[in-house]
Amino acid sequence: MATEGLELHHGQIEEVTAMLKDLSHQMEDVMEQTASYLTQGLGHELKGALAAGASDFANLLHSADGEMKADIARAAAALEVMHGLIRDADTNGGNLMRAY
Repeated sequence: MATEGLELHHGQIEEVTAMLKDLSHQMEDVMEQTASYLTQGLGHELKGALAAGASDFANLLHSADGEMKADIARAAAALEVMHGLIRDADTNGGNLMRAY
């Protein structure tokens, strides 16, 4: 069996998981800044339908932010579980290879 070319990069999986969480926080910050700008900054200068549209969009960002955080948290958790399973399989496979 040719397994000598098989190499799992556990550090990369951990790095991707950390990046996913970090980018989620960055995206959340940008969404909050945009919503704040639409309602407090630019919102004072807008009138009529444009002001209402900006307010509606800010509200949409606020509601989407909670859903996005939950989705990304679930994705990161699933990635961590998958990584644990891969790590266990890698360890078990290595143990079996050494046994033969």
